[in-house]
Amino acid sequence: MTNTDQDFYPIMGPYLANRAVAKSLGGPIWDEKGKTWIVRQDEAGHLLGFVAITARGKVESLYTTPGHDRLRAALVKAAVEAADGRALSAVVSHSRVDAYTAAGFTQVDQSTNFTTLHRPAQKGAPS
Repeated sequence: MTNTDQDFYPIMGPYLANRAVAKSLGGPIWDEKGKTWIVRQDEAGHLLGFVAITARGKVESLYTTPGHDRLRAALVKAAVEAADGRALSAVVSHSRVDAYTAAGFTQVDQSTNFTTLHRPAQKGAPS
């Protein structure tokens, strides 16, 4: 989904610039032109988690609601699939690294609070 989708703000609005979400991620989340959001909801329509991929190939804002951390790897995998083989990068809190490495990212740098990861372009990817 993108911010032009009718359901974007009703679904994502409560999470954008939300202090609890920002604390979980290590910083605020933002929407921007060209960003695609992958959202998982339960059967009743309650949000379970989301991740975003920017037009520049940055996978970011991986968030799961309390009790749904097991969805993180599936969300990152969905972002990789949506990227159609493009090279990807991410800067994430250490608690989210495993979800990215499970989707083929490798660690390239680490600071006190964040890890930088990269996933090279895949053969057969659209140009």
